[in-house]
Amino acid sequence: MWGRCRGVSAMAGKRRLNLSFSLTSPQQRDAWHILSSIPAGQRTDAVCRMVCKAHEQDALLSAIRGLIREELRNLDLTTEKSQQAQAGDMDENVLGFLLALQQEGDEIT
Repeated sequence: MWGRCRGVSAMAGKRRLNLSFSLTSPQQRDAWHILSSIPAGQRTDAVCRMVCKAHEQDALLSAIRGLIREELRNLDLTTEKSQQAQAGDMDENVLGFLLALQQEGDEIT
């Protein structure tokens, strides 16, 4: 009986958790509205699904961030610089070609 008064279920296979929400906190108010819209008798399953899904999403997000950090560390920036240098060389070649055409045109006229 003492355990039941302290919020602990007498049954060994169950655990009880009592929550109180502060409706002045936007996040807690939103959580309260979501939970109170779930029909009685379905709330425990819904809360368990929400908690597990949030945990899985956090783990996935953490893994993705780790992969992105690793890829950024291994990124070879010299390739991009080489491509920019090649583009600059190409611009010079095009300008040289156009200048040569202009000079040939001047010689013809």
